[in-house]
Amino acid sequence: MPPKLQISDAARDYLIDLLHGRGVEAVRVFVNQPGTPRAETCLAYCRPGEEVATDVTIEKGDLILRLDKPSLPYLEGLDIDLNEVGSRSQLVMRAPNAKKSSSVQGREVVFERECPVKVVPAGDDLMVPKGAEAVITQALGASYTLLYHGNLIRIDGKDADAIGLSTNALEFEARADGLIDEDQVWEALGMVYDPEIPVNIVSLGLVYKMNIEQAAQRVDVVMTLTAPGCGMGDVLVNDVKRRLDEVPNVKSHDVELVFDPAWDRSMMSEEAQLETGMFF
Repeated sequence: MPPKLQISDAARDYLIDLLHGRGVEAVRVFVNQPGTPRAETCLAYCRPGEEVATDVTIEKGDLILRLDKPSLPYLEGLDIDLNEVGSRSQLVMRAPNAKKSSSVQGREVVFERECPVKVVPAGDDLMVPKGAEAVITQALGASYTLLYHGNLIRIDGKDADAIGLSTNALEFEARADGLIDEDQVWEALGMVYDPEIPVNIVSLGLVYKMNIEQAAQRVDVVMTLTAPGCGMGDVLVNDVKRRLDEVPNVKSHDVELVFDPAWDRSMMSEEAQLETGMFF
């Protein structure tokens, strides 16, 4: 269902004249970095042949709007108006939900393309065909967990478009002194989640050690798993590496997976214990 949005008559007529003057029939509406403090609602020309198959098209009189599907939850309540600033006209867009995190847990999805996934917890590779149906059970951090044919599967954030969602790369501001920001490293690690537990690996106590070598611009991480036999070890290690690559000034990293000492629930933060019902 298309989101509810408002566009004033003045803004609509202004856009129609602007599009006709450039020989363009429609305008595309989307949100960059949706659900984050850096979210930005954008309009762009949509020339013939530039349509995206998953776009949702609505018409406001003679104006055609093509709405980016992954942006739909964030465009709810969008208001487009026109302000007169001196002799110039200026479009003004207010998107109250653009920066709000939109929970997709429990949403039924249809795969829009063939997509590689991992079976949880075995870690086996599986290719899900286009048109397959699944239900999102977890949408946190760098990946999505879904229920598919009675089994849990995991999709990398980079493949989120396969189920109509946006990718979730982090963007940090680099320090002016060229150093690695420790807080940014911990924030990046906190974006990696266990596929079966809605808690990040830092709060779970899976990160045993994090060391920054500023001179070498290197980060070393020692981590573990909740169970030694979990087949998702390599997947989580790669998630950590991918997130570290997003931290400014990190030129190299090493992530070591260990099982001594063995993990137990006492290593979880109190908040994580409360969230999972494992507080004692």
